[in-house]
Amino acid sequence: APRIVTFHDLSFLHHPYFFSRRQRFWHWLQGIKEQARRADKIIAVSEFTKSDLVNLLGVPTEKIQVIYSGIAEEFRAIANNANFLPNNANKPFILCLGTLEPRKNVTAIIRAFNILKADPSFKDWQLVIAGRPGWLFKNILKEAKLSVWRDDIIFRGAVSGDERVLLYNLARVFVYPSFFEGFGFPPLEAQACGCPTVAADRTSLPEILGDSALLVNPWKVEDLAGAIKKAATDERERKRLIKNGLENARRFSWEKTAKQTLELFNQYA
Repeated sequence: APRIVTFHDLSFLHHPYFFSRRQRFWHWLQGIKEQARRADKIIAVSEFTKSDLVNLLGVPTEKIQVIYSGIAEEFRAIANNANFLPNNANKPFILCLGTLEPRKNVTAIIRAFNILKADPSFKDWQLVIAGRPGWLFKNILKEAKLSVWRDDIIFRGAVSGDERVLLYNLARVFVYPSFFEGFGFPPLEAQACGCPTVAADRTSLPEILGDSALLVNPWKVEDLAGAIKKAATDERERKRLIKNGLENARRFSWEKTAKQTLELFNQYA
């Protein structure tokens, strides 16, 4: 039978130190080079991942088809629910959402937040960090505890789909300075909810987001803080990011992904 394989990213080849020994062993067990060799066709979730497959695994470019992932219809702009975040519902907040692990660069967000809090105009602002604890989560927790403004750093833990939608809608800015993404769902989910987005300027994120988000070097905390401030306080820029973000998010749907995938399957049926 024909074999069609989907590759999401090759982050474990670029940055093995972002993963625990157990995770690295799991990736090794997958035999990705052999999987790619044996496949009749490969689906890459972005042009960036396609480029990686060609350059790192030597896959012929004609063997790869890019089919973007989609985002769920539940991510949409809704009326604010002021009761969702007890004790801080009336305070503006910056949102970070994703697995809390080194690759997501959460410590940089905390450091950028420290810079912003030194500005009197951010006196009442908070940082909400949502997502399940991942490998080396203790380092993120340590960074937060070292902050002078640790009382304004809120860890929500893992959140449900409905909670994600509400968080995106309530947040003033969504921040995603991830070091590596094969696609990047959270920034698109935030955009679909009308939340201005700041993200890293590398891997697949520029391809997926374009000028609909503020893109920054994830290694430069001062630049990250500056972009967050602009997205948070510059009303003209906020309106642009909201408008362009909503338009950008509409480019991605699971219906479109399913249609393109089915068309490819039918070619090999």
